[in-house]
Amino acid sequence: MKKKLLSLFVILCLAVTSVTGTAFAGSSVSYKKAMDKTQSYITENLKEPTIDNGDWMVMGLARNGVSPGNALLKAYYSNAVKKLKTQKGELHPVKYTDYSRTILVFTALGKDPSNAGGYNLLKRLADFNKVKKQGINGPIWALIALDSGNYKIPTVKGVLVQTTRDMLIDYILDAQLEDGGFALSGEKADPDMTGMALQALAKYYKDKNYPKVTEAVDKALDCITYMQKTDGGFASWGTDNSESICQIIVALTALRINPEKDERFIRNGNSTIDALLDYYVPGGGFKHTVSGKRNGMATEQAYYALTAYQRLLDGKNALYDMTDTKKPLAKPAKPTITSLKSTKTKTMTVKWKNNSKVSKGYQICYAANGKFTGSKAVTVTSAKASAKTIKSLKKGKTYYVKVRAYRTDRDGSRLYGNYSAVKKVKVK
Repeated sequence: MKKKLLSLFVILCLAVTSVTGTAFAGSSVSYKKAMDKTQSYITENLKEPTIDNGDWMVMGLARNGVSPGNALLKAYYSNAVKKLKTQKGELHPVKYTDYSRTILVFTALGKDPSNAGGYNLLKRLADFNKVKKQGINGPIWALIALDSGNYKIPTVKGVLVQTTRDMLIDYILDAQLEDGGFALSGEKADPDMTGMALQALAKYYKDKNYPKVTEAVDKALDCITYMQKTDGGFASWGTDNSESICQIIVALTALRINPEKDERFIRNGNSTIDALLDYYVPGGGFKHTVSGKRNGMATEQAYYALTAYQRLLDGKNALYDMTDTKKPLAKPAKPTITSLKSTKTKTMTVKWKNNSKVSKGYQICYAANGKFTGSKAVTVTSAKASAKTIKSLKKGKTYYVKVRAYRTDRDGSRLYGNYSAVKKVKVK
């Protein structure tokens, strides 16, 4: 009799489960516990992280508040720089998303991707024809990478089509399907690509200068609502999976939408967060499918998706808005003019004591009066420079000269130090 009652109880439980769709293995765990346990799992199991090995996990750790001084993060940076030097800055001849991903990780670590082992990774995204070789995937991740640190796109000689932000945005918008979503191929929206497209466009949403972006994002959000399953999850290529959920979570948080509270993205009481937790593996990590085993890609994506959610709750920058990693530049020291002479007609030579360790270059300001009215400036772009000859001056005129150093931020902005003491010279 007890066995019959037990069987009846099991049948009833299964019946409830089939109705609610929520009684999967990980459904009872909190998002915070799942995130913390997964972080511990990653830090214990990730070995020798470098480009193409654990870089998304490293990015997630950095965006979740792990210090760049952490041994694992330091190891990634050291290994990545070594790899770039060994491969002479080449990551892949076609997959330019490799450069975008590496830019993101470097930025998350507070490192300068324009000087990654001596190579400027941003230059790789300047060739629009190469960026779009991967279809929509390339422009999406190029835009995310460039916007992560508000980077200026370098101008590269020999490039037939120079990348601009508007080009990247337009390419993504042109790829939007009739149903409002996005796909790598075909005419049916895929939640992964739709989520990624929204992540790229999020910065421009509700910006009056980009009305087409706002329209496209609203259509894509409607499409997500349509694609969402009754358990709060998503399916890609006919398979319910955790990674699709992750990309939607990152997209919604980038748009400052709470995926656990917004009624548009809740089904039968199940949010996207609830759906993701169904894939959690006790002890840390996530599965690709509910019936599967712990999976590396699923784990890394779930971890940074939950990190994105936590950042939203904490009122912090979105996952890929990494402008918060930029350290304020310290002003370069005031240089000293060591010599100011006119040895040739209509010229003068300025010499100063440089400090190449804290400076990027120098600016020389000169005028025919001590108040520097109508002054002119000459920029020296070498930190190692210590002299400059200025020509085409007026013969017999006395010129007043001062010098200041500058440093360059990651986005190319200059921070100037104080001017040196003024010196004067009569030009021959």
